[in-house]
Amino acid sequence: MQALKDGNGKIKRGWLIGGGIVLVAVIIIVAVMMMPKHLSGKYSHTSTFLLSKSTDTLKFDGDKVTEYSDGEKIHTGTYTLKKDDLDMKISGYHMHATLADDKKSFVINSADGLANLASGYKYSQSSN
Repeated sequence: MQALKDGNGKIKRGWLIGGGIVLVAVIIIVAVMMMPKHLSGKYSHTSTFLLSKSTDTLKFDGDKVTEYSDGEKIHTGTYTLKKDDLDMKISGYHMHATLADDKKSFVINSADGLANLASGYKYSQSSN
């Protein structure tokens, strides 16, 4: 312990600076490691067309996504999440969405084929 102190009994400046740098590095590494790499839970969007109302729900679990229409399972697929870019492949369709900063919603930006009708739809995290 004496090697850390100078002649006046105070901790050497170099050790303080080095310790501070190590502490900041550890905090950054822990924060990055704790950031979610996957979504979890259900995100839903409700559409109304004429007199009919339909709810589309995407359930995320690990790297898998399952689509439900009015509570009935209709498609399964996978997804990747890089920062706020959400890319999904569901039953042969590729969809791209942007995740909100709070990760409680996302907006479909584009999709292949008929799935492109969902462009602009906002899916919000649901509790059930």
